[in-house]
Amino acid sequence: MLRRKARSASNDAAVRAALEARQAALAAVEAADAAETAVASAEMESEGADENTAAASPADRKRLSRRSVLAAMLSGLVLAGLLTTAGLFENAHRTSLEESDQDLIVLGSARQAVINLISPNAQDAAASADRIVNDATGDWLSEFQSTKDEFVSAIAQSKTESNGEILGAGLEGRNDDGSATILVAAVSKVTNAAGAQDEPRTWRLRVEVVAADGTYKLSKVEVVP
Repeated sequence: MLRRKARSASNDAAVRAALEARQAALAAVEAADAAETAVASAEMESEGADENTAAASPADRKRLSRRSVLAAMLSGLVLAGLLTTAGLFENAHRTSLEESDQDLIVLGSARQAVINLISPNAQDAAASADRIVNDATGDWLSEFQSTKDEFVSAIAQSKTESNGEILGAGLEGRNDDGSATILVAAVSKVTNAAGAQDEPRTWRLRVEVVAADGTYKLSKVEVVP
């Protein structure tokens, strides 16, 4: 799926950046350890060079001070690297969760809209049509409204009762106009005046879903062969 691939690439980039930051932090740790070892060695040499000297010379103290500052700077770099790594992983995780939640909302809206589309009932044919209209927008809304009266009449005259069930739905991709394309597989059990008794009818649909009126609605419906 296009969205899944884009999100995977984004997460991979974040992981690579985090690993690079971690490697830099490890290098800084090694450098800090080396600096501390050098400082300890210098202190031991200074103490053993002249046991009768009450204090190190100003030059020695200056060198030790510079090394201590270097060690502190390297320790700061280590901490910054670790914080950067943690931040990258947190951002990638948060983005993944937000996108997953959004996908679930879009898929849920598409599933319910398709259920309403394939489950008309002669007992409330007009209400069935209204549910389809409420789930529609754009081209699909215009297309259905142009045949709504014929739809209601056909359902009532044929005494059709249909119960739909979604077998599966998946996000195929996102489009430049902000809509999402979703593939839906479904089955409906139909009973009508022609003699059908819970007769199964399968559906393979490609629908486009777009945000409208504070929710998500079908903007296009296409039967997939």
